Amino acid sequence: MPRSSALPRRSVDRRTRMAGIATLVCFAVAAAARVLVDTSTAGFDAPARYTTAAPSGWTAFDTVNVVAVAGASLAGAAVLLFGATLVSAVLHHPGRRLPLVIGAVTLVMVLGAVLAGTVASGRTDFAVVTELELLRTALAGLAVASLPAVVLGALRARGET
Repeated sequence: MPRSSALPRRSVDRRTRMAGIATLVCFAVAAAARVLVDTSTAGFDAPARYTTAAPSGWTAFDTVNVVAVAGASLAGAAVLLFGATLVSAVLHHPGRRLPLVIGAVTLVMVLGAVLAGTVASGRTDFAVVTELELLRTALAGLAVASLPAVVLGALRARGET
């Protein structure tokens, strides 16, 4: 069916939209798993994983470990989907501004990862170091996932000139 020229053109195609929704769902479930693990392990005393008793089957700690592994796997899938979403957006976006914005945000994520790692190296509290290292890893992962979109945008811009 022909489209009227009065209707605005969609800025995001269906594939990019679906990849973005899948990315958000994976991130949301991973964040929910993280919150569930944090609230569940708050009741455990110090190192609950080490015991002198013989294993007695499935425990609450084993369940929390399964939730943590599922959350970490979904976070990894979300990072991959994030990169795929950015590549799809760059492929289907005719302008040159989007790759520049993605490149600038990637640079900010890299600087944030370096800053988090630097701050973590000077801390002595294990909980603070753990949280900062988690932030560093997340920022670095997202920055690396966005690199293909930045390179694709640069190649397209070079081909247009």
